[in-house]
Amino acid sequence: MKKSQNFLINPKIADFIVGKANLKSEDIVLEIGPGKGILTERLLQKSKVVAIEIDEALCDFLRIKFHDFIVGEKLKLICDDALKIKFPQFNKIVSNIPYHISSPLLFKILKYDFSSGILMLQREFGERLCAKPGTKNYGRLSVMMYYNGNVEILRKVKKENFRPAPKVDSVIVKVVKNPLFCFDSDKLEDLVRKIFSQRRKKIKNILGEVPHGEKRAGELTPEEICEVAEYVYSRIRD
Repeated sequence: MKKSQNFLINPKIADFIVGKANLKSEDIVLEIGPGKGILTERLLQKSKVVAIEIDEALCDFLRIKFHDFIVGEKLKLICDDALKIKFPQFNKIVSNIPYHISSPLLFKILKYDFSSGILMLQREFGERLCAKPGTKNYGRLSVMMYYNGNVEILRKVKKENFRPAPKVDSVIVKVVKNPLFCFDSDKLEDLVRKIFSQRRKKIKNILGEVPHGEKRAGELTPEEICEVAEYVYSRIRD
C-alpha cells in the first residue's frame, strides 16, 4: 500500500459523516480514497457510489469486499489517480481526503457541478478553507472556496481515530456548492494566485492602478477581489 494513507478506524465517526450527508437512494456519491471501505459500506446502504482509489492493492481488497455491489452496479470502483481523470457524474461527495493532495484535489472538485459534500480534511487545511479576511489563515484557498459555495466545520477529529495515526488532527466540513458569483473561473484563479503569492505587497504594486489598490491581498474581501479581477480583465478586453 502506498505511503501517507491514514485509515479511519472509528465507526462512530464514519456514522457521523454519512449521517450528515443526508443521502437519498437517487443520489450518486463520489468517494475519493475509500481505503478499506469504512465509509463506502455505509454509503452503499443509502445510495449509489463512485469510488476512486489509486492503490492497486486496496482496489483488489475492495473488489472482494464489495463484489456484490459492483456486480449489482451500485458501486463503480475506479482504480486510478483522482487528480488525473475526469470524474463520472455525481451529485454529492463524501470523502476522507488524502492530506497530501488536499489542495489540488479540492480545486478540481469545485470545478464540478454538485450539490453538497461532507469532507474530512487536515485540521489546518479545513481552517484555511473557512478563514475570514484579515486572519492569518485567510488566503487563496479561502477566497476560491467562498466564490464556489459555503463551508462550515462540523466537528474536530482527533488523530487517534486513524491507523496509522497522522501527526495532526482532522476536521469534518460540510460544503454546499453554489454557482460561481464572480466571472471566469480560470482567470479569477490566476489573479487570486498572483496576489496571494505576493501577499505582503499592496495590490497597486502588483497590478497597477486598480480598485482597493492600497490594500494587501489578505485584507481584501472576496467581493473586493472580484471587483479587482473584473477591472483588470475589462482593461485587457478594451
